[in-house]
Amino acid sequence: MIKRVSLYILKMFGLTMLHLSACIIIVLDLFYMNINEIAAIVITVIWAILLWALSIYLGRKRKLSQKRRVGRGIYFAVIDILVILLMVVATELNMYWNSELLRNNKWTDDSGNKVVTRAEALEDYEFAMKYLKKVHPNTIDGLPSDVEIKAAEVKTYLESVDTIKGYELARELESIFALLNDGHTIVKEMYDDYHYMKHMYEHEAKGDKLVGINGITLEEFLESDKRPESYEREAYGIESITQRVATLEGLKYLGIDTNKDIIYNFINVDGENVDEVVFAKDFFMKEDYLNYEELVTGDNLHEEKSKDFVSYEIDKKHSLVILTLDSCKYNDHYREVVAQMFDDVEKNGIENIAVDLRANSGGMSKVADEFINYLDVDEYRGWASELRAGWFKFKSDAKTYKNQRKGAGFKGNVYILTSVLTYSSAMDFAMFIQDNRLGKVVGESCGNMPASCGEVAHFKLPNSGLYMQISGVKWFRIDETKSGMPIIPDYECDADDAYDELIRIIEE
Repeated sequence: MIKRVSLYILKMFGLTMLHLSACIIIVLDLFYMNINEIAAIVITVIWAILLWALSIYLGRKRKLSQKRRVGRGIYFAVIDILVILLMVVATELNMYWNSELLRNNKWTDDSGNKVVTRAEALEDYEFAMKYLKKVHPNTIDGLPSDVEIKAAEVKTYLESVDTIKGYELARELESIFALLNDGHTIVKEMYDDYHYMKHMYEHEAKGDKLVGINGITLEEFLESDKRPESYEREAYGIESITQRVATLEGLKYLGIDTNKDIIYNFINVDGENVDEVVFAKDFFMKEDYLNYEELVTGDNLHEEKSKDFVSYEIDKKHSLVILTLDSCKYNDHYREVVAQMFDDVEKNGIENIAVDLRANSGGMSKVADEFINYLDVDEYRGWASELRAGWFKFKSDAKTYKNQRKGAGFKGNVYILTSVLTYSSAMDFAMFIQDNRLGKVVGESCGNMPASCGEVAHFKLPNSGLYMQISGVKWFRIDETKSGMPIIPDYECDADDAYDELIRIIEE
């Protein structure tokens, strides 16, 4: 009797796992390969039908009782329906389907230089447009009219070429994405090696401001018919163009003929126009570039590049601690540094803390929560959000969080130093402090808007290998009375002068 029951249980377990085996499609997509959504659902349905047919055949062959056949039929019908529903949710309502979320892709492909055929380019175009329509919160009702018009223009152009280089395809697709005015939704090319203009750091060290290339202003590049960058604030778009033109690859992306002489247009600290004429041979790979600039300027750029992403300094004269956070990495090291910093603040009776986010492009917003844990505050507000899940949107209202107090509870003054490069979760950090009235912001308005889109899904275009990311969530500002505004500093100044302004504020 026991043996018979055990065999029955094992048999039912095996059959159950067979019915559940369609879920391997989800595993394959998450970790290994792109699978078409409709194909995944159809395969799952066919698999369920085949297993049902097999179950009916075996039931009749073994002459099972009507009661047992009905019981098993209901059991496996429930399992099959659940598996099919799971597949629909995983493929149609999941922003990460066919994304690179868990594939550990290091983006090492030299996609910028890769040449693809017309058919391959069009396939990549269709892939990009499919997921732009499927994932982005602002396309749930279809593409906005200007985006749709630009998409049609790009498709017509791609149909006219025999082959196209990766950076050209990236520029075409980015001109579509940029019209959404979402700095997190982008198409970007990658390179095995970047080549940097050898005199760029020298100009920066002297305070020269880059204003154009070959007499074309950076603003003109940004506002061209084929808008080359996704951005929410023009100041950030200008910074993005500035970073692009520092490399030979970026110049090519912008359509500059690098086979001819290239004229960099600067304005020096005295307001005078300064031109620098360079050629393709004047662009060095990263290591050679750093070595050259170190030789010319005497600065240790290797040390600058290798510094820790989080550190702090104590200025006892001004009763000040400055926490420099160059990336919003929420890990043990960050938590340890913050804990040690607040411990030193308590021991030394420090009255002022400044968080320097001027070079921080984002990461995880939990870094701000961890910092607030050490402040003398009982609660603070978060933001509302709207998640896109296929055909649906799910709104989450703003919440008030009870502070998870740590340490003694800092009662002094908090300042956040910002620049136009303060972006994404770094901008969120500044918003948490300013909108909750926990401190003051010093410097420049941040690079993106507090009321914007984010929480991106990462994709790799199938033929060119281009990198693509698309926002799946719309965020709302904590202080919704300022929803259409950027982070406006309480003390506005040039980012390079933010430290001096901070000292002036403290001394006064």
